[in-house]
Amino acid sequence: MTLRRPPLSNLPLGETVAEAMANLFVQRERSALALLGIVIGAAAIVAMLTIGHMAQRETLKLFSHMGADMVQIHATPAGDANPVLDLATVERLPRRDPDVLAAAPMAIDRATVAAGGQTADLGLAAVTPALVSLIGLQPSQGRLFGPLDDSGLVAILGSDAASKLSAPGAPAAPGSEVRVKGYVYRVVGILAPAPNTALDPTDFNSAVLIPLAGARRVVNPPDPVTALFRLRPGADTPAAAQRIQAELANPTAALQVISAQELIRGLNAQKAIHSRLLTAIGAISLLVGGIGVMNVMLMAVMERRREIGLRAAIGASPRDLQLMFLVEAGTLGAVGGLAGLVLGLTAAFAAARASGWSFSLPLYVLLLGPGLAAAVGLAFGLYPAIKASQLDPIEALRAE
Repeated sequence: MTLRRPPLSNLPLGETVAEAMANLFVQRERSALALLGIVIGAAAIVAMLTIGHMAQRETLKLFSHMGADMVQIHATPAGDANPVLDLATVERLPRRDPDVLAAAPMAIDRATVAAGGQTADLGLAAVTPALVSLIGLQPSQGRLFGPLDDSGLVAILGSDAASKLSAPGAPAAPGSEVRVKGYVYRVVGILAPAPNTALDPTDFNSAVLIPLAGARRVVNPPDPVTALFRLRPGADTPAAAQRIQAELANPTAALQVISAQELIRGLNAQKAIHSRLLTAIGAISLLVGGIGVMNVMLMAVMERRREIGLRAAIGASPRDLQLMFLVEAGTLGAVGGLAGLVLGLTAAFAAARASGWSFSLPLYVLLLGPGLAAAVGLAFGLYPAIKASQLDPIEALRAE
């Protein structure tokens, strides 16, 4: 009795893949060259998607200390007079507008600040006790402002400001004194380092905070020019900002409105454009890799004509012959995709370390990278598979 090999379509998947791997190994040099394009393309796509995911998380982290439901109103001159925001109106808005949960007006200036033998040019921020809780500032030493500090000569130093005003053996700390424009302020707290975003009216790390009620002593102009508002979660931000702007409108100022949600959308849109551009480059590399797969498969069809004819002669159907080459092409693509996944994640991890980000893996890339590469392999292996299935068995057996 003559033993016949069962049709490929009836073989277990593992045996089919093993046979495909063996055939590819025989052509290992050509297979490696075809793999190179697949690996580069898959790695580029995985790396860019992962870096884009991490960039979005880092963008949200920038606003984590204050939240995404924040609106800033800043007054710029509308004429010769100094711009001003009405303090009473700002503080009244949380009671009048149901979408406004809290408000914090402030006046901003710069001054030369001295402590001991150290001097530094620092920002001055005259604020109310509501500000530090509104934007999530935390003290690393001492305390924050309270209601009893309203008109007192007390100050809170940002982390960088404290470093600049510290002398060897005499660090700036709660209880020490700083001099601002002839006034001596007692330091009651040092702020922990905070991320700086476009929504912050000043860099609080390099600023000296003083009570707004006593700002007239050292801040020019002493009236609030900026106010931060926390909105109710789910509020219509553009509508709420428009109402706030209308309430604060006055002849001295042109009001600029900035919202955290708009900033986040803008940053994410910019990063998405970069990610799409680099992902497109990866897709082109993947396309080139797919052409390499097609070339390897076409060469295999030409070199294995006798094998194809023999398989057809012992009962392999055109579908079996197509499946044989499709499995090889898909396996080649999947192997390249797995290698690209490892390379892409390594590149993303290196980028995260270089940028000081926390590495975060979007789980969908674990399937997307290898899956897309395998799909490219199958797509570009289809034509060689059809060519193999159309060979005449008699002609194929005569081939040298």
